[in-house]
Amino acid sequence: MNTQEKLKDLVEQCVSSIISMFSEAISKGSFTLAVQETKSLTDNLGVNILETLCRKADKIYNDTRDKHQVTIKDKSKTRHLITELGEVTLERICYFDKRSGKRFFAVDEMLGLEKRSRVEQGLQAKLIEQATLTSFGKSSAAVNNAVSRQTVYNLTKKLKTIEAKMPAERRDVSDIYIEADEDHIHLQNGKSAEVKLVYVHDGVKTICKDRTQLQNVRYFVSVDDDPDKIWNDVAHYVYRKYSMLNAKAHISGDGAYWIKYGQHIFHKAQYHIDKFHIQKSATAVAKGNRQVRSKILAAMRKRDYKSLKTVFQEQYLKYTERTERRTIAEQYFYLLNNMETYGIKNRCSAEGHVSHVLSDRMSSRPMGWSRAGAEQMAKLRAFYFNGGNFLDLIRYGKIAEDDMQEIYTTRYNSHVNAVKLGVAPTPAKVYSVASIAGQNTRISKLLRSLIKIK
Repeated sequence: MNTQEKLKDLVEQCVSSIISMFSEAISKGSFTLAVQETKSLTDNLGVNILETLCRKADKIYNDTRDKHQVTIKDKSKTRHLITELGEVTLERICYFDKRSGKRFFAVDEMLGLEKRSRVEQGLQAKLIEQATLTSFGKSSAAVNNAVSRQTVYNLTKKLKTIEAKMPAERRDVSDIYIEADEDHIHLQNGKSAEVKLVYVHDGVKTICKDRTQLQNVRYFVSVDDDPDKIWNDVAHYVYRKYSMLNAKAHISGDGAYWIKYGQHIFHKAQYHIDKFHIQKSATAVAKGNRQVRSKILAAMRKRDYKSLKTVFQEQYLKYTERTERRTIAEQYFYLLNNMETYGIKNRCSAEGHVSHVLSDRMSSRPMGWSRAGAEQMAKLRAFYFNGGNFLDLIRYGKIAEDDMQEIYTTRYNSHVNAVKLGVAPTPAKVYSVASIAGQNTRISKLLRSLIKIK
């Protein structure tokens, strides 16, 4: 039976099945049954069509090959491939090329089938995207457990480089906003780790009342303790995306060292403390007293060190518990460290982005990660929210690990050369909590002055 006859036979079987299905649906009065039967019918028809087309492709190659140079080694090789339609059995011929001395399957090369893979690339993309949003188990269940959750995990693990498409042209803007925060996850060894998140955008657009949208936002993540890793990626993107001649860069965060480290990469950038964390600190000290909270925020806005100190003195003396006093002292130093960098317009809090991009998948439910697995999932989350195409990721995201070092070296050189000559800012002086009594250091004196102890 030739291909046309085979397809004609499939169509006749399909028509017969449709008539039978509608008769059953009408007799049982169930449209839902008709939907289920139709899907099963079309899936089975699709599987049969794919198997037929595979045989047709093999026949075309067999009829046109150079029989002196390419010989047949095996006519009965089959391959089982899981697709969204179901499991497809491909009947293939194994050929031998005398010139190269290698065996090959013409169908695999003609149709671009991945070697030694049991899952078709389109289904791989669907599984990885679903796992990025939910879990490996739910991703498996979404395709009726056609593959196991371990298979889904293995598919994500094979990806070597996970990056959305870079911009083709540079944008000329006046301000660039670089905001950062971190999420805390549990590791399988019982310890915790920090997932860093940095996102870059060039402003906020008002969509409607009480709703805004970041313009041209791009997310970057890293579990690596070295801040160079994530800031290297950020710099590579910024110098590719924006013309830095007239642009003014703003970096904002909660005051963590790794966030302020970005000033060493963008020498002329202004650092601003994240408004959310200032409000969070003021709330912790006020303990439900709105007037105290308002006084703290007013002092921060006005850069009024004296008023800030007065408010904290009053709060400190209200409590006698050591833990409560320590909390107040810690928050005082935190606000003191960041008073000069408080306030930046046209931006939102990074805390919401951490929850949306990372926490929803990585820390909102009890689970333990390996560092490698957390890095991979964090990058997949960033890839999704950066608008990446998962099918392209499957096709082109399997770069050898040896090539990755070359990529990062190239990036480092590219952004270092782009930075204009200048002196990196001196790290801000950071106060820390010290014992109030028993020491005679500058910091202990400051603490004692806060509560009027001599």
